[in-house]
Amino acid sequence: MQSAHRRDHGVGRIPALKHIRKLLVANRSEIARRVFRTCREMGIATAAVYSDADRDAPHPRDADEAVRIDSYLSIAAIVAAAQRVNADAIHPGYGFLAENADFAAACEAAGIIFIGPRHETIRAMGSKIEARKIAEAAGVPVIPTEGFPLLVKAAAGGGGKGMRRVERPEDLDEAMAAARCEAESAFGDGTLLVERYLEGARHIEIQIFGDVNGDVIDLFERECSVQRRHQKIIEESPSPGLDRPTRQTMCQAAVTIGRAINYTSAGTVEFLLAPSGEFFFLEVNTRIQVEHPVTEMITGLDLVRMQIDTAEGRALDLSNIRTNGHAIEARLYAEDPAHNFFPSTGQVRWWPPQHVRVESGIETGTEVGIDYDPMLAKIIAHGRDRDDAIRKLRHALESTCIHGVVTNREFLIRVLDHPDFVAGQVHTGWSLPFDHDRSEEALHRAAFDAYRMARIQADRKILPHVPAGYRNNPWPPRAAAPQIQILSFDRNHLRAEIDGVQRHFNISEDDLNWEIGNYYVEKLSRYPSSQSAGAHESASSPMPGKVLRILVAAGAEVQAGQPLVVLEAMKMEQIVKAHAAGKVAVILVKVGDVVAPGQTLIQMGEEI
Repeated sequence: MQSAHRRDHGVGRIPALKHIRKLLVANRSEIARRVFRTCREMGIATAAVYSDADRDAPHPRDADEAVRIDSYLSIAAIVAAAQRVNADAIHPGYGFLAENADFAAACEAAGIIFIGPRHETIRAMGSKIEARKIAEAAGVPVIPTEGFPLLVKAAAGGGGKGMRRVERPEDLDEAMAAARCEAESAFGDGTLLVERYLEGARHIEIQIFGDVNGDVIDLFERECSVQRRHQKIIEESPSPGLDRPTRQTMCQAAVTIGRAINYTSAGTVEFLLAPSGEFFFLEVNTRIQVEHPVTEMITGLDLVRMQIDTAEGRALDLSNIRTNGHAIEARLYAEDPAHNFFPSTGQVRWWPPQHVRVESGIETGTEVGIDYDPMLAKIIAHGRDRDDAIRKLRHALESTCIHGVVTNREFLIRVLDHPDFVAGQVHTGWSLPFDHDRSEEALHRAAFDAYRMARIQADRKILPHVPAGYRNNPWPPRAAAPQIQILSFDRNHLRAEIDGVQRHFNISEDDLNWEIGNYYVEKLSRYPSSQSAGAHESASSPMPGKVLRILVAAGAEVQAGQPLVVLEAMKMEQIVKAHAAGKVAVILVKVGDVVAPGQTLIQMGEEI
């Protein structure tokens, strides 16, 4: 058990209390629902904003009122929405405008309480370039800028958007161009920062909190080293990679930076921990983090309540805060780990796990589109120690069943099972090759066949007593399969005894496939079309997305590997390149088109 590091009070002022009776969340999905939950507990009325794409999403229904807006990035629209419903305060969540100093200032100018740090603080930390200068001035080590490999990243915002690793000087221009476009799309700011990529480094972040008295404390660390595309997918606390002296030094450095900028409310100071034991300042997130539940689980605190209390001008008791046990969070994404983690879309049907903390932006029937981040839910487990927490989280993921979109559920389980993770020996460059587990394919296939036959017989009006699939002519014996006896079923569930063991399966159906448990059964056409000659040379979409840019013209001669089309889905850019040298015959899409996975974008002609 550790205790928080309390610091001496700085020079501060205690403002008069401001009473928040209604709060608007300027965000969407699970973070909006998370804030609404605390507001209900505090007796605060809630308001949501939603875009056209989110009209039927869960978060507008969770609020007492909801206002339509054109964009979550529109300061004027969100302030106007708050005024329209007479909200006293706005909580920005994370992403979108959460770290936009102009947004915080606009709230203040409109007489609306901004739940977060002062706009001057946000501005000071809003650029990674300026934050780096402040850390250096405070005596905190920063990442070197010379040498390869390099990491190009957006100076504004985070979440892995606008970030590219560059191995060679000749690749730098292309990486910067792609990162700049992605950053402009995600944050409205294409400014970039270039730093050395630290091989084998761990990503450690310190939760800090500043109160109205001018005090800043740390609320311990979180380890966020398991990532894909520079985006965290598993976070835990305490970190298995920190010894006590390093933890204390790192926490002190985080508080030093917090005090240097007169920080109030919840924030996070992020570091990279090199294999040598040296650590380097990365950035300050002037908002609540996606992974804040990990800190809440080990401390028993409600960080959102603390944010609201601080915004109202209430002094907090930040003394004697201690940790209890270990917590791990896994992010469930709509993406396909077997295909470079490309995003997946569709209508969700899901059965969430029980007995653990789940924060989600979905429910059955939610449509997952291409407009926003692919995170569907966060699943958080708390245990008496790390092994206990891993076991609980693994069981929760095994119990999670989601249909309608491809997810990273199976990949997360593989990570938790991997010896490197179990030993706490992972870093930001650690990766895990993935292909789908087929070990229970025969069992799921047999269960599905039994369910389908039972459905056919139950739905049949003529000769319902005749077994489904019955033939009066000789038929070759089937290969050995599990022995199945159906105990009960409906259109979404099957309970069956399979080789003497009773099992339950969740089942759903759409136009393309059946899904039983976590197994997919593709519906094949009775008359499949053959692939045209030369189709392998054409450029097809690897994911659902929107066409951002077309980089070639009809008739152009291209070389293998040459960029052809830039797609965007869920704020991620993907460049489609030529498979082989050839001539562009036909461009089948235009900028702004929404395309499906496998859709042909450019038809190539003869090879050259």
